[in-house]
Amino acid sequence: LYDAKKRWAAKVRADGTVAIGDSAGSIHKIGAEVQGLDACNGWTFWHYERSGGLTPIDELRRIARLGMERAGA
Repeated sequence: LYDAKKRWAAKVRADGTVAIGDSAGSIHKIGAEVQGLDACNGWTFWHYERSGGLTPIDELRRIARLGMERAGA
């Protein structure tokens, strides 16, 4: 995962947390930490590479929610 300007790159761990160096936690916690802020909306801060560009991971959440709605969940 990257921020929109690719200043930071985080790895998604098997347990779903993200990590940069020795710091690991939620998308929100690590997003806030790298920016020196108290809080961060990780869904809009973190991006993934798609079709040669960066897309917010919030798009993945939207797709997952749509799939659950269609499945009746």
